Amino acid sequence: MLRSIPRFIWPVAVLLLVIRLVLNLGLNPGLEWNYDERRNGRIADNYLAGRGYVSVDPERKQLRPDSFHASFPVFVYVGWSRTGLPRHYLTLLVYAAAAGLYAVGGLYAQRTLRYGGLAPGAAWVGAGLWAVSPSVMYYIGAFWWFENLALPLLILVVYKLQRLYGGRPLRLPDVLLITASVVLSCLLRGYLLAVYGLLFAVFLGLLLRRPARQQRAAWGLSLGLLLALGLAHAPILRKNHRLFGAYTLSNQAGFELLQGHNSVTQGRFMFDWDERQGPFDQFVRQHVPQLDSLNQYQESQARARLARQWVAAHPAQEIRLWLRKTALFFSPENFIADAPRMPWNPFTALVHLAFFAALFLTLARYRGLHFRAADALLLTPLLAVWLLSLVFFVGFRWRFFAEPALLFFPLLVAGRLGWLPKSDTPAT
Repeated sequence: MLRSIPRFIWPVAVLLLVIRLVLNLGLNPGLEWNYDERRNGRIADNYLAGRGYVSVDPERKQLRPDSFHASFPVFVYVGWSRTGLPRHYLTLLVYAAAAGLYAVGGLYAQRTLRYGGLAPGAAWVGAGLWAVSPSVMYYIGAFWWFENLALPLLILVVYKLQRLYGGRPLRLPDVLLITASVVLSCLLRGYLLAVYGLLFAVFLGLLLRRPARQQRAAWGLSLGLLLALGLAHAPILRKNHRLFGAYTLSNQAGFELLQGHNSVTQGRFMFDWDERQGPFDQFVRQHVPQLDSLNQYQESQARARLARQWVAAHPAQEIRLWLRKTALFFSPENFIADAPRMPWNPFTALVHLAFFAALFLTLARYRGLHFRAADALLLTPLLAVWLLSLVFFVGFRWRFFAEPALLFFPLLVAGRLGWLPKSDTPAT
């Protein structure tokens, strides 16, 4: 596979990797973790000190059982601390892994575009556009977020599924690679369970009209993956059952559901969601007066219940909220960790405009354009993340997983129209 990479790509790839690592270290010279992982790190410290999986509640000024964010990183931090190695070594290790997967993502972006019909050179240009896109290069890619590990793996998995649908035999290395990629991604970012769930449902649905041999292989892969996911998440389920008496993966869903469905939301993440005496906090306390007496799981359930009640009582407002969230989702903003909103980015704006132009032309069947099975697999993560935004709120950190489709689809359509060089020989 590496032998097929043109020589001129190697210095470009090295330059991009150097830029990325310079940004990583320049923006984070202290090798600190982001705020979510600092919280997980404190939980790991408390566990190692014999206090259990707890953190300090800033409002109640007491240690409370905590399973708000993903539990897998906590397990990793506990294990890392037991080795006696400094934590900044782990930061460097994650940066190195993210840089390696950044290169893998670029390679499979090129292969996705190549398999979609673009000529090799045009496909490399498309991969380069992905590599320098704002979120990948800076807004998320330059910082210590686990999305930088998971997004390239999603690009890889989508490509592998496209090839399997196209008739490539399912080999053991691909089974192991797909399974490991999906399991690791979902352990790091729990909402990817929904993305991969929909992706594999579409994959299996597309195969209903394919030969029985392909269907058996696809079902075997999917059921094996489901088993692997169950085994990987079993320790988390057991841990949370011990803490809260319920088999849950985290307590975050109820909090985020209410963020997306209430009388004061604007449809996006609210940085002041936990600000005491703020309008959102007042709204919650008005409807859940016993809030301070609840544990984290109970509070999550209460917030989820309030969100469902609000939706049932405000159907017209909910529909308007869906429209607002959709407009926000496709706005040319990019994620930033510590600001409510960002100025529109011209690169992101052009990508989104190109996507809607390609979508319109395909729906209108302009010059014989039509959707292909490979397009369905490419666009499914975009659909899944948009639906997550309607269910919860627009978060540009999870829109990150929709951005490859937003970029790749218009390039593929341009190739089908002859506006970009195309090839009838797909990538192998």
